[in-house]
Amino acid sequence: MQVLAADAPSGSGELLIMNDLPVYKRGRNKIQEAIEEAEQKKRKNKIKNRISAAKSRARSQEHTRFLEEKVEQLRNENALLKKLLSLEAAAAERLPEKRQRLKLKS
Repeated sequence: MQVLAADAPSGSGELLIMNDLPVYKRGRNKIQEAIEEAEQKKRKNKIKNRISAAKSRARSQEHTRFLEEKVEQLRNENALLKKLLSLEAAAAERLPEKRQRLKLKS
């Protein structure tokens, strides 16, 4: 912020240049307050944004963990189903042999 004193019209107070805008000394406090308010709002928004980003990362990590657990569960279920399928297939192969034995016994 640039503040320079310059000559002002008589009786109007001292002229200051703030952010390339002329401001008379009487309004300086209001301008300064506005600038400080804007800076404080900017800092507050930065903090809010950091908190929001941290929460977003935490949600993302939690979702990733959930999906990894689900993948593991489905892999285990798939392995079990493959094992059951192979057992059923082996039993189906033996079925004609059993039928033949039953026919021979009768």
